[in-house]
Order: sequence, then C-alpha cells, then structure tokens
Amino acid sequence: MVDVDVTPIGGEGWRVSISHADRSNPFALLGFITAVQTPAGERFQVCVIGRPGDEIEKPTLAEAIDVLRPDPGQVEAILAGVRH
Repeated sequence: MVDVDVTPIGGEGWRVSISHADRSNPFALLGFITAVQTPAGERFQVCVIGRPGDEIEKPTLAEAIDVLRPDPGQVEAILAGVRH
C-alpha cells in the first residue's frame, strides 16, 4: 500500500499527495477531497488530478483517500508525470 499525505485545507477539504516524494515535484499531488452535506448526510467528493470532470463521491474520508491512493507499481510513473 502506498503511503499518502492528507493535509487539511480550509475547513472542509484535504490535499492528498504521495508521501516521501520531493515537495518540489508537482506530480506528487494526487488530488483533493471536499466534505459536502447532502440530505443523506456528509459525503466526500474526490477531485482526481488528470481526470477533470469525473464525479466521484464516497461515504467516508478513508474511502475517498483510497480513490486517490495509487497502486505501488504506478508511483514511479506518476512522479515522472505519466498518468492514465
């Protein structure tokens, strides 16, 4: 499992990036998560870098983080700027 850093931004958001990556590497940023209130309760919207327009919503923050967590074999390519 790839370790990711989850950094709070604002009151209801998080920035998710690959842990231990060079902070000057912009490709380490995986995406953002925002907590939203719905009639069914709190949900977590995921914005995946490189996949604009995808609407991903999860019931828990942990599940939202897992959407962004890459497979171990993808990390090197992601850090080199290759996304699929």
